[in-house]
Amino acid sequence: MSLALQVKKFINSEHTGAFIEIELPKDIDIPRERVKKTVVKEDARREDIESVPGDAEPAEGAFQSEGQTEEAPAIKGDAETVRFHYMEAGSGEPLILVHTIGQSLYTWRNVFFRLSEHYRVIAVDLLGHGYSDRPRNFDYTISAHSASLINFMDAMGIESAHFIGFSMGSMYVLDLVEKHPERAGKVILISPGGLTPQMPLAVRMLDSSLFGGLASVLYSLRTVENILEECFFDLTSITPEVVQEYYVPASDGEARRSIRRSLNRFYQDDVISRLREVMNGVLILWAADDKWHHIEIGDFFHAALPSSQLAVIRNAGHLVHEEKPEKLITSVMEFIPAVGE
Repeated sequence: MSLALQVKKFINSEHTGAFIEIELPKDIDIPRERVKKTVVKEDARREDIESVPGDAEPAEGAFQSEGQTEEAPAIKGDAETVRFHYMEAGSGEPLILVHTIGQSLYTWRNVFFRLSEHYRVIAVDLLGHGYSDRPRNFDYTISAHSASLINFMDAMGIESAHFIGFSMGSMYVLDLVEKHPERAGKVILISPGGLTPQMPLAVRMLDSSLFGGLASVLYSLRTVENILEECFFDLTSITPEVVQEYYVPASDGEARRSIRRSLNRFYQDDVISRLREVMNGVLILWAADDKWHHIEIGDFFHAALPSSQLAVIRNAGHLVHEEKPEKLITSVMEFIPAVGE
């Protein structure tokens, strides 16, 4: 099958890929506390990062409060066995692809097969997303998602893997690497970070404890199309098929609940405060025309991560890996040379 046909046929459904079971911890206890979330300010500078020790509060001016808090309920329950959905192809060193909140592994369709020519590529649907289970006994925090990735690796028999994380999914990868550096090789982060004021109202409303329910009800194909229009530099990349594939996995109530919880509990301050502890090689990729995460945020991460490189890709929006797949593949091949090639 030609590469073009492979990409065209790349869909994410419960009938493609494979499932593997993992067991969530028996007792999940989310403290009853109100936590203020923050996002990196667009004008964050390197000097802001340099004054943030690993166990200290972020430097004044380095972050901008979203002005929103959430009271997280305490949850305890029996052990829950859940299914992780994934697609796997190729051989060689494992390379795990991690999407952002609200997406599925479909976002990797333009690079999946090309990368599988050089690596053992595994694209996952995060818990609550795509066609993975939507567990109730799961708190959907950054640490919970990163822990579930470790559980997935254990179930797959993967001791260590390289990672590519996109947007908020990058923070799950960073949390994993900070806590379990021995489980990760090299890391590629595509536009890392959380919510910003530049994101569409439909996305920011999902994160709202007041209006999130309404935003979830109003979520439609047209909503997805409007969001995608903000993510691409070249709008011809948005086809009815792409809109449909983005919409369907998030069209049921349980999926939207999971997405909302992942957004509500996206507290990235702890991860950011430990960036200097990451000794793994990190490549940060940024799109010059990213409307959601401006390049100043890329400078922020580059300054904080000790062994990082920053590369900017022109004429691409937030979904740079979808819009410029050849650029991503070239960057991956240069940064993670395939064994035996």
